[in-house]
Amino acid sequence: MSPLRRLVLDRRSLRAAAAGCVALAAGGVVLLRAPHPVSSAPVTPPVAVPAFPSAPFTAPHAAARGPALGLRAALASGAITARSPGHVYAVVDLDADRRAEAAARAALSLALVLDVSGSMGGEKIAQARNAVLDTVAAMRDDDRVALVTYSDAATMVQPLARVGDVRARLREIVPTINTIAGTNIPAGLAMGAVALGDGGADGVRRVVLLSDGRDGSGQALDQVAAGVRSRSEHGVTLSALGIGADYDEAYMSRVADAGRGNYEFMRDGAQLRTFVARELEAAEHTTVDQAVVEADLPDGWHLARAYGVEAETHGTHLRLPVGALTAGDHRRVVLDLVVDPARAADTDLGALALRATWRAMPDARAGAVALGALPLRVVSTEAEAVASRDASVFADAQSVVLAEREQQAVDAWRGGRVAEAADIARTNVVTLQALQAAAPSPARAAQIQRYESERANFNAMSAASEEGRAFGLGSIALHRRAMRSSSAY
Repeated sequence: MSPLRRLVLDRRSLRAAAAGCVALAAGGVVLLRAPHPVSSAPVTPPVAVPAFPSAPFTAPHAAARGPALGLRAALASGAITARSPGHVYAVVDLDADRRAEAAARAALSLALVLDVSGSMGGEKIAQARNAVLDTVAAMRDDDRVALVTYSDAATMVQPLARVGDVRARLREIVPTINTIAGTNIPAGLAMGAVALGDGGADGVRRVVLLSDGRDGSGQALDQVAAGVRSRSEHGVTLSALGIGADYDEAYMSRVADAGRGNYEFMRDGAQLRTFVARELEAAEHTTVDQAVVEADLPDGWHLARAYGVEAETHGTHLRLPVGALTAGDHRRVVLDLVVDPARAADTDLGALALRATWRAMPDARAGAVALGALPLRVVSTEAEAVASRDASVFADAQSVVLAEREQQAVDAWRGGRVAEAADIARTNVVTLQALQAAAPSPARAAQIQRYESERANFNAMSAASEEGRAFGLGSIALHRRAMRSSSAY
């Protein structure tokens, strides 16, 4: 048998490795395998290849910097084989500049949209009132604040106004807020956006939705998300904070994604003050607003899946609306691209050319950069394709993919499929350990620890218990954050 033949895994070995990404180093041989992504497109099977000191085509990188924002982009591989369409991951990192505490900041307009349905009674509404009062007390006199409550309809408790002018009035009004029947979330969101309509296009505008229930309006979620998305395009960021263990996680996370904001879970009202204070701090230190990354995909390329952003595709045009970033924020977007080698001209498959636009705060300066093109080539053997891989970029991309897979584990557990959940979590840990061996990272080490803990909880905790419901919602929120930032775990 030839040396190259001996390097190819037999079918039994492939099946044994089918659930994970394996990195082995022994006798000068490296084995790396990408787990099947969420999309249905096929993934190139794993092969063993020599650990070449160099490759004909290496994974390309590009970087650029503009006002208040730096960007980096890389392909996980520089080449694919000519046999069939192949998956290539692109990792795009955005880093907002850090600012001194004394630096000037943009004018802030904040709308708090508070659920006052019956389920918010008792400790929850008391803590919500305290959170509103704390927020107003912490805001600067020249900031502007609005307060909206909603049950079966929305009420404008305080139209948008300068904080210094209404702080005393809110101290009197907020303690009188009580609960009533109904949960019409779209009405509250719409009124919150209306309140910010006079917030000034050059400033930071943010809506914070707080709810412990499920929407009873009957309005389709797609329609609600479309309205939130439209407002985000005009600079209104929406964050959604779910309170307790009975709210609709899918609903709240969907509107947060559409609003380019944060999604958080709060086990009880006592945590509310901390989370609202964190949202205020993020709004006050917004460094970049309305950030968008775009690309025109080469012939034969298409997007199978985007992680960390709601991607928009129009033919070959790809638009990635990232939204606002706080000072020092790191955001990551991972693209699973499928490339057809049959479209190649000789060995050239074209290149991914990315560009970005944004507003640099506090003065709303226009920022724009074009990153260097990331070329992809066709090679004749799997050995050459794997040798073109950047282990660190590949591991970063797969870590994000696995964050979504861990969400699937949590969902299986919440659905009563404990063995399935534990098996997914076990596979994720094995995969991450292999990635960590190939490209060590403190963030990945923390991710491994979290998934091992979750697997233990799947077997020890009832998903139907109050503790289990809270654990499940908290885990989903954490994994969603991990799909946008490498530091979430």
